[in-house]
Amino acid sequence: MLSAIHTALSGLAAYAKQVEVTAHNVANVNTDGFKKSYTEFVSVETGGVLPVVRKDDSAGPTVLSDRGYGPSQVELSNVDLAEEAVNQILAQRGFEANLHTLRTADDMLGTILDMKK
Repeated sequence: MLSAIHTALSGLAAYAKQVEVTAHNVANVNTDGFKKSYTEFVSVETGGVLPVVRKDDSAGPTVLSDRGYGPSQVELSNVDLAEEAVNQILAQRGFEANLHTLRTADDMLGTILDMKK
C-alpha cells in the first residue's frame, strides 16, 4: 500500500518537473540560440521514477538578421511549440493518472483502517 503511494508521489514529482522544463522551453522560444531541454524518466530500484533533465544541443534554424552593423546569420531557438504542447498534454495526463493512483491508495488505506475499528 505504501509502495503504491511512494510510486505515485514520485510520478507526480516527475511530471511536475516535465511541466517546468516545458514551460521554460516555451518561455524562451524567441530567444536567439536557446537550446531546449527535455525530461527523461528513469526507473528507481525502490519503485517510482526519477526525472532527468537533458539539453538538446541540435541547431535551430538560421536566418539573416540586420543588427545595425550589417546583415549576419543568427541561429534561432530549437524549440518547437507543437512538440512542447504535446509534452504539456502528456505531462497533464500522467499527472492525473498518478493523482488517481494516490487517491485510490488513500481510499483503500482508509477502508482498511475502518475495518479494524
